[in-house]
Amino acid sequence: MLKKTIVISNTPSSDIKWLEYINEENILNGLNAIEVNQIKEAKNIGKLLYKYQLFDIFVFSKSKQVLNTIYKIYPYSRLVYMPETFNSLVDLSKDTFSHNAHTVCLKATALSSSMVRHLKLYGLVVFAYVEKQTDIYQAVLAGVDGLYGKQIDRKQIDVKGDYAFTPFVIAHRGYHANAQENSLKAAAEAVRMRSDFVELDFHMTKDKHIVVNHDDTLGRTYEKDYVIRKDTLKSLQSIKMTFKGELTDEVLPTLPMFHRHLKDTKTSLLIEAKTASSTSMKRLNRIVNQMDRPPLLMSFYPFALVNFKKYVKGYSRGFLIDLENNHMSVSDIIKISNKYNLIIHPYFSHSKSNLIEILKKRAIQYCPWGLRNDIDLRKTFLSGYYGINTDESIRFKDFVKYLVVKTKYTYYIGDTLSLTATTDTGKELVCDIEMLYQNPLGLEIQQNQITHATLDGMAYAYLTYTVKTDLVNYTLMSDLIQIEVKRANHE
Repeated sequence: MLKKTIVISNTPSSDIKWLEYINEENILNGLNAIEVNQIKEAKNIGKLLYKYQLFDIFVFSKSKQVLNTIYKIYPYSRLVYMPETFNSLVDLSKDTFSHNAHTVCLKATALSSSMVRHLKLYGLVVFAYVEKQTDIYQAVLAGVDGLYGKQIDRKQIDVKGDYAFTPFVIAHRGYHANAQENSLKAAAEAVRMRSDFVELDFHMTKDKHIVVNHDDTLGRTYEKDYVIRKDTLKSLQSIKMTFKGELTDEVLPTLPMFHRHLKDTKTSLLIEAKTASSTSMKRLNRIVNQMDRPPLLMSFYPFALVNFKKYVKGYSRGFLIDLENNHMSVSDIIKISNKYNLIIHPYFSHSKSNLIEILKKRAIQYCPWGLRNDIDLRKTFLSGYYGINTDESIRFKDFVKYLVVKTKYTYYIGDTLSLTATTDTGKELVCDIEMLYQNPLGLEIQQNQITHATLDGMAYAYLTYTVKTDLVNYTLMSDLIQIEVKRANHE
């Protein structure tokens, strides 16, 4: 698990060195992290970053004004927002993206796998600020992307499992084995497959409606071949969608129709822009602002990324790219990811395996598409990427996504205590109990129950459950569990 979590600290085993003393000499020394909370200091740091073109440095701050100041001076900086308070996870997400960051750093003591999963569903990278060993375990078991703090020793962190929650499954154009791609029925089928996202494509009509279709014309999937940008919505919806040569009851859907269709489900939207105009982005912003949870945005078009950031500020953005045929350097990809706060969506098949490790070390989210077979799906799932964009979302239908547990127990010595877990769908599971800190209270475990303890005090544990499917086997870990051990005769 920890291989998928980067460590930012002042120890030799850290992935990124945390600079507590900022000067020209040590800021130039490799991939580093600094914390800046004052405007005057932010201006000086921004100028230093600009002077030496230091895009490979994490800049942490509790101040949104500091983030904006540094971004204005040097927009290729990797900015990390450290809010002390926030109203809701949705507000935190929009606030972070609106202030030129796509990474948050929260206190580990406040984190749970549910919180981290939701923030990542909104497209954020999540770090945890840790002060003691228990914080580290709480953060790692919550599924964070990175740890930030003093004296973090990677070698001392030992957890048994693959995931706190599984990579997100994205139904490419909906699940369209039994329905036309980019149709409301395909979206409903994706929900039935328990997909985390429905990916869809949007264009703008002549009368400025945002509609969902892959091609810029309708001929491939409708009964007639109309050009979307040259026709009104009324005209475009006068014809029927087809599926396998037969007419259906569906017409060209608008983006708001998809939102209403998915509103009461657990499935979100990943929206690909097939147009980059400022008008289409302004229209898109009006629509997504009315959605009950933030969608993810992405495009192949660089100008769309510019206009996403300009007009659709509070949402995650992604860059679709074919790494094999694109001549961007690693530095270019890191810089645009920092500037436009991007998830990278590469075509699955490429020969640049070193790039993946470079992006992972920088906690840049990576979400491949174009996966065609079980070998591709298995490899991607086990690699711990952000998500899997596939036509075969049915292959993940029965996967357990995460464990739901009670995080605080009281155990009286001599009694029997069961630590229980359910799946994300509410099914009860029999899990293994894993004790932390080498079980200092001497808790005895038989048949996954605590049956005795030698000492009273506070013990820490987590549960694991191995999911076995015909595609892949993997082990889920629960949140950190606190067990207060007491003697039965204590009042």
